[in-house]
Amino acid sequence: MNDILIREATPADAAEVTTVFETAFAPLRSIYRPTGAALARQAERAQTGTRLVAEIDGKIVATVQYDLHAEHIHVIGLAVHPDFQRKGIARQLLDWICIRAKNLGQPAVVLDTIRETGNVPLFEKLGFRVTHEETATWCVSEKYQAVHDVKLERLV
Repeated sequence: MNDILIREATPADAAEVTTVFETAFAPLRSIYRPTGAALARQAERAQTGTRLVAEIDGKIVATVQYDLHAEHIHVIGLAVHPDFQRKGIARQLLDWICIRAKNLGQPAVVLDTIRETGNVPLFEKLGFRVTHEETATWCVSEKYQAVHDVKLERLV
């Protein structure tokens, strides 16, 4: 595979970022779907965080956003296009954010995922550990009676 370039997103990336995000999350929508209120909060949050993109040959293949908090960096919406999954791109994006956290003096990087997606073991493999789990109230599922929001943390 060609080199992966990780950089901050620009306004010109918006359409490609949306396509990658929607394509990556489409399979998860059979497991859970954010409520209207949660989608509104996500749209609002998208205006305040820093968005990264991963490019291969000038094409955006992954994206993630992060917010700075007092005691950690919070990762939001990690999305790798299905054609490029399992190639280490998510690891590179998360490592980039962890380096940023360390440079800023932040002790940890945190993220949330839905247990029923099967992503918890993937994040654990990338150095994260589960710190909290509760029933997710911000989304609905047609497949499960309840889904579980899992908070994970990686010390830097």
